[in-house]
Amino acid sequence: MTSMPSQQPQLSPIEWQAVTVALRDAERCGCAGPARASGRIARVWRWLTGLEAPRPLADPRLDTIRRFVCAARRRGERAREMVPELLGFGFTADQVEALRRVAA
Repeated sequence: MTSMPSQQPQLSPIEWQAVTVALRDAERCGCAGPARASGRIARVWRWLTGLEAPRPLADPRLDTIRRFVCAARRRGERAREMVPELLGFGFTADQVEALRRVAA
């Protein structure tokens, strides 16, 4: 069981935009799938579905938020593996937990 944050974790408006992009990507194409592959099969997939793989955000910090939220949305082990990367960008454990909860 995860404890509740001691105070309301804050994210900047641009960080919330990265969350919104991740949620939209997850809804649209699941953040993965054949669209992420390269080659002939990927081209056929994109042609048939019109889905493109999510593109990385220009800011590595914001792209880490996007990738984490997308991974957490799928409830994958990958989200847990990304926690040290988020902490390395200066996010607190409470912020990471808030991002995980938004993605759930």
